[in-house]
Amino acid sequence: MSERFLYMFRFCCDPGFNDQAETAALLRYVDEALIDDVAVFANVEELNTGHMTLEEQDVYLSFMRSLAQALAQKGVTLSVNHWHSVMHADLGKTMGPHAFRPMVDRYGKKASLCVCPLCKDWQQHIARLYARYAQLHASILWVEDDFRLHNHDPLEWGGCFCEEHMRLYRERAGDPTLTREAFVEGVLKPGEPHPYRKIWLDVGRETMLSAARAIGEAVRAVNPTVRVGLMSSVPHVHAAEGRDWHALLRALACGQKPVDRVHLPAYQELSPSVYLHRFNMVSMLTAAMLPPETDICPELENYPFSRFSKSLRFTRFQLLSAMPMNLRGVMLDLYDLNGNGIVWEEGYQKMLRESKDYLLRLTGLGVFGARRKGVRVLYSPRSSYTLHTPLGRDMEELYPHECFFAGLLPALGIPYAYCDHADLSGEVVAVSGQAFRSFSPEEIRALFAHNAVLINADAAWTLWDMGLGELAGIADVRWMAQNGGEYAYEQVSNGKCYVGREKARASAVISCSDAVDITYAANAHEYTALHDSFRRRTAAGQVVVDGRVLVFPFGRFASPLEIPPMLLTTLRREILQDMLDEVGFKGCMTAGSPYVEPYAFEHQGSQWLYLVNASLDDASEIVLSGAPSAEAAQVWLSTLEDSFRLQASREGHQTRLGFVLPAMETALMRLITSSEEENA
Repeated sequence: MSERFLYMFRFCCDPGFNDQAETAALLRYVDEALIDDVAVFANVEELNTGHMTLEEQDVYLSFMRSLAQALAQKGVTLSVNHWHSVMHADLGKTMGPHAFRPMVDRYGKKASLCVCPLCKDWQQHIARLYARYAQLHASILWVEDDFRLHNHDPLEWGGCFCEEHMRLYRERAGDPTLTREAFVEGVLKPGEPHPYRKIWLDVGRETMLSAARAIGEAVRAVNPTVRVGLMSSVPHVHAAEGRDWHALLRALACGQKPVDRVHLPAYQELSPSVYLHRFNMVSMLTAAMLPPETDICPELENYPFSRFSKSLRFTRFQLLSAMPMNLRGVMLDLYDLNGNGIVWEEGYQKMLRESKDYLLRLTGLGVFGARRKGVRVLYSPRSSYTLHTPLGRDMEELYPHECFFAGLLPALGIPYAYCDHADLSGEVVAVSGQAFRSFSPEEIRALFAHNAVLINADAAWTLWDMGLGELAGIADVRWMAQNGGEYAYEQVSNGKCYVGREKARASAVISCSDAVDITYAANAHEYTALHDSFRRRTAAGQVVVDGRVLVFPFGRFASPLEIPPMLLTTLRREILQDMLDEVGFKGCMTAGSPYVEPYAFEHQGSQWLYLVNASLDDASEIVLSGAPSAEAAQVWLSTLEDSFRLQASREGHQTRLGFVLPAMETALMRLITSSEEENA
């Protein structure tokens, strides 16, 4: 693949229906939209006939060969987007001429089309299809996101609990009489994980690895250069099926460089701020889990495929805001999958052309491949092995809740970076959910000894439950239910003035969350306290313990991706940034306008910030807090053709840069310190 930023265009054509007209349209489109690669769909969505036969594939192969020749004359590569592997859902179809073993859910229900990915007949068939695609000398052969155990309607959650899988579960459990019901009960057992949990996750990861190897090895036997890429879904759900990201991507790649089509979590338009929460909690976490050598080409889709679903402005916003993942390019899925072809009237081609120069300039600077800076958000790709389920009823209880701070911190102007290990020193580390359970007591003690640690309510409870509460000065802890009457608002109690008010308050009802009441045994510097509706103090709120542990008392969220709206206020931003200052956080934060979200990098001896304005308001100026004192900045603004330099002004602990960052636009900044000025 080229080192330039690639536009990769998913193209649906119905051979024999509109192929001649749409081929001509495509060749015009690649010029107008500056497309670098075309991924041709096969057997897709509305035109899907079930598991493809070789005869059906022959039709697509013939079309792809002719198209590849036409694209090559324009310097554009061809990729193949075979739309199904296991199959997304039954959709009223059956296996047809195939005798594949169906997927089975926890209740024993069999799919009519979705297959068990351990089925040898299916593995041989899908491998053969990909081997035949490999003869095209395409750039990438894509494996779709139905390559998973979960989300195969009409099954409950997914599978697989077929007899072959049950045989494996029984064999590893050492119990030939083990029933499906008893096995699932063990997998979901509340409290300390039952041994069945590990069996479920181990077999799940081995199942998908065996299918990945079948595809990767079949492709490599035919063509040593073509690459096999994966479209991935949501990390916390993949965790519940035991996904080993490194092994899986490398099995598909089979000696080539891995490539992943990371999910950009907005098929329809959202508010920019909500979208960026999800981007940080889904897309950025996926990128962190991939092998470091992976080419990342996220999927930008506007299902159900028109500007009624997503505007040009929001589509551009997704392009710009995805850059911190250090992209090789982006996969564009803009038009429907029923054979209509390219809809020129939508105008995407103009927006793509106008945006590409900025994407190319930023890519060429190499900043996004540099070391990320900020609060380290701790996670483990193996958290589903260790977390404690609360009720033991649903597979969703196996989903880790570890990315909360990756959603909250940037929204409050604080840069972050994911981290999957506890071997850190001199950092601020943010921990949520039950992430501590993935690490040994010795690792956790060292983490607290050598770093400042920010914990939310779930992490505080987990630490105490593990018998390690003393590390955060916790003598006792209990949960308080949201809207249960024990707290209604949070009030500043440290004597400081925030948002221009003494004893400022922030609401903590209705759209907030549960909270913890912690009894502290150590020196606790209380910033806020929780109060009930009768103005009575009921519990400590945000606290810094011994100058090194920051406690954010809210948690037990409804889903792994929830950021309760009540937690997003200017007051809470000022308090949390002040707490970070107390524990010695050295990062550069944003103040001023809401939702100016920073991504921080260290590149070529300088500090860089990529700012994304996820608000619908323009930011009239850029206000930095806690920054290394910057005298000036070099700025690449997404609305201008050339970069510019401007002087900074210092007011107290804040640095101000006098330029406007428009709504839903971005800016890359190199901060220039006084020492850099002297050496220039």
